[in-house]
Amino acid sequence: MHISYYENPATQANKEKHIVQMLQLMAATGKLVKISELDMGYVNNQGQTLKTSELTERQHRNMAEFYRLIVSKYLEIVPPAQQYGITHWCITDPESGWRALEPVGLWDASYNRKYAYAGFADGLRGK
Repeated sequence: MHISYYENPATQANKEKHIVQMLQLMAATGKLVKISELDMGYVNNQGQTLKTSELTERQHRNMAEFYRLIVSKYLEIVPPAQQYGITHWCITDPESGWRALEPVGLWDASYNRKYAYAGFADGLRGK
């Protein structure tokens, strides 16, 4: 689940709706459901993918809220007997490689927790 948060409200609402529908469809199979390779970038209103260094506090908080929504919806929609887990793609924002310099980690490159970490944890707590 390589995704991005979109500043465009209509685009973001559509992404959220489809994540919920995907979880519903997967849960309806009766099989184990796992979210794998979860990471998140950020796309501004001009359609540009932003780097970690370009994000404002508000944008970090937007990402945290999206993580909270995804994790909480997984736990809400997928029955406990079918929950196989959530695997995050990378723990830190990478300096090279896949999505280099993008805000995809739950920690920054110096291993400081980001708002995304709190959003993910809040989702696990059902907040």
